[in-house]
Parts: sequence; C-alpha cells; structure tokens
Amino acid sequence: MLKLAWKNGLFSPARTILNIVAVAAILAEILILEGFLSGTYTQLRDAVVLRGGDVIVGQSGINSFIASRSLLPQQTRAKVEAQPGVKAAAPLTSLPLIYESRGRLSPIVVMVYETRGGPQQIISGRAPEKSREIVIDKSLAKRYGLEPGDTMRLSAYDFTVTGIAKGAAALFTPFAFITYDGFFDFYADSNVGADMSSLSSLSFLLVDVAEGADPEQVAATIDANIPETDALLPIDLARNDENLGREMFGPILNLLLGLSYGIGALAIGLFSFAAVRSRKQSLGVLRALGFTTRRLMVSVVAEALGAVLLAIPLGILMAGGIANLIEYLSPVYLMQTNDPTGLWRTAIIAVALAIIGALAPLGALRRLEPAMAFKE
Repeated sequence: MLKLAWKNGLFSPARTILNIVAVAAILAEILILEGFLSGTYTQLRDAVVLRGGDVIVGQSGINSFIASRSLLPQQTRAKVEAQPGVKAAAPLTSLPLIYESRGRLSPIVVMVYETRGGPQQIISGRAPEKSREIVIDKSLAKRYGLEPGDTMRLSAYDFTVTGIAKGAAALFTPFAFITYDGFFDFYADSNVGADMSSLSSLSFLLVDVAEGADPEQVAATIDANIPETDALLPIDLARNDENLGREMFGPILNLLLGLSYGIGALAIGLFSFAAVRSRKQSLGVLRALGFTTRRLMVSVVAEALGAVLLAIPLGILMAGGIANLIEYLSPVYLMQTNDPTGLWRTAIIAVALAIIGALAPLGALRRLEPAMAFKE
C-alpha cells in the first residue's frame, strides 16, 4: 500500500507539490497564531520574572504587574526591610507615558529602578548611570530610528539613549529604563504636570530574602505584618499577568485557531477527494485487478499522510520565516513559532486531520466500478 500511495503521489507531481505547499501554508498560519499566543504569554511572564527579587511587594489588592497601578507609601520600604528573613528591598516604579516623535505616538512604560528591575538584555550600549540617561526597548529604537548617543525627548525632557535592550516589552508596549536620579529630575523639569507633594515614587519592592529563608514564608510574614501590601512570589505574579493575557486574547485567537484547523481538514479532504476523482480510470483498473475498497482507502489515507508529513517541516520553515519578518519589522511582538508545545500540538492535529480528511472520498471509492477502466 505504501508503494501504491507513492506511485499515486507521482501520478501528477505538479498537483502533489501544490497540495503539499497549500497544506504547509495552512500549517504555517496555525503556527503563527500559536507563536503569537505563546510569545505574548512569555512577554507577560518575563516582564515580572526579569525584574529580579525573591518576593515582589505591591499595593494591597494589586495582583498584576502590567495592567494595574501599584502605589506604596515611602515608609513601606523600611517596614519591609525590618521583617524577619528580608535581606534587602529594592524600589521599582513604573510610569505609563506617551512618547511622541515625528508626528507619531507610542505608549511606553518607563521603569524606574535603583539596584534591581533594570534592563536584563542590553544588546547595544550600556545601562543608564546618570540622571539624563535612558535605555529603551529595540522596538522603540527601530520605530523611531534611535541609537545609543541619540537624544530622546520625553514630555519636553531630553534623555540620552545609552543602550538598546531586547525582551523589554509586554502587551505590545515597549519599556524604557531610568534611574531614580533621572526620575526626580524628570518630574522636576518635564511638562508632565505632576504635583511632587502627591507623587508616589514607589510602585513595587523587589525583595531579596536572607540566606536560608523561605520566600513563601517571608511573603506570608510581610502580608501579615504590613496590611497595606500584598507580597507575592514572582512566578505567582507572572502567572496572574499571563492569565490576564489569556483572558484578553485567548477567546478570539483560540477561535481563529479552531477555524484554521477546520479549514485544514476541509483542504486535506478536498485534495484527497480531487485525487480520487482525477484517477477514476486508474483506480478502476485496480478494482478490476481485485483491489478492495478497504485497500484503496488505505492507499488514499497513506497518500494524504505522506503529503502532510512532508508539509509539516515546510510549514515550520515558512512560519519561522514569517515570524522573523514580523519581529524584524515590529520587534514589540514576540512570535514563538518554535515553541515545542505548539509544534507537537500542530503536528499531531495535522496528522489527525489528514486521516479524517482522507476519509472524504470513501463514498466515491465504494461506488467505483471496474468498468471505469474501459471508458474513455
């Protein structure tokens, strides 16, 4: 049957190649959607985990790093550092702002840090050291043509770009990083219109626990002794942000994935059905030679499986190429088309769809008469 399926595939090589490319394109589209979802969730997790610390302390009732604004009183740092098991607590402030240049607007999040929470993957330049220095995500740099040494004017305040970072974006919003010296000078000299008397310069505390201390126990102690705060492990806070992303994007993208799988099943079924219709005469010869419907059906299924198995690596290559192009044109997106979970799920479902789709011409094969072999 495998030899017969191979010969059937070579019966019309142009059609077979077209079928493989079409199926590969469908699989690539599925992998792009899978990669977009996986990349979005990874960005949300990394936005928390890459900030550092064994425990993250925020305002009471705030359980999201990206989507919520946490405001902590200034004395909270001293209270947290006085708790048993706490080695140090590094302040971190996040500022949602709008960057405007060349007639274009971009929402950004400025991370203000002291010792922890800064950029982790600087691909060009260095971290900020002085008041007017800033590191920006590569998506912002590409969009506005910024490089280390350039001036970035933010709310009528001039920063010097000292570095370009990657992996510093979430929810399609790039991050920028400044020191606390730059933060206070920025609010004093920019036109943001903030009232310094009511300004909170503390959003989160990144806590390092003492050697031998249990981070979960330290977090529980902080929660119990400082009721105006919520202390969470970074992985738990990251999971909350990931769940937020799943709630926002999961329903529509999962629907699109379902439609893509349905289209894939229809496409494979149509290809198999067309293959049977176009080879009625040769299949009639096989029936005349004693081939049963079951054996012919096995041949058709094997042919469909062969096409899909060839289409899977081609689809992976196509998806990787498209993902790289998307990330090059707009680095704020992370397309993880090589995520093992998505690859295996897509491959398994593609094989299942090939089997199901190949059953479409079953009725035609059952009605096939040996006399077809003698008709013009």
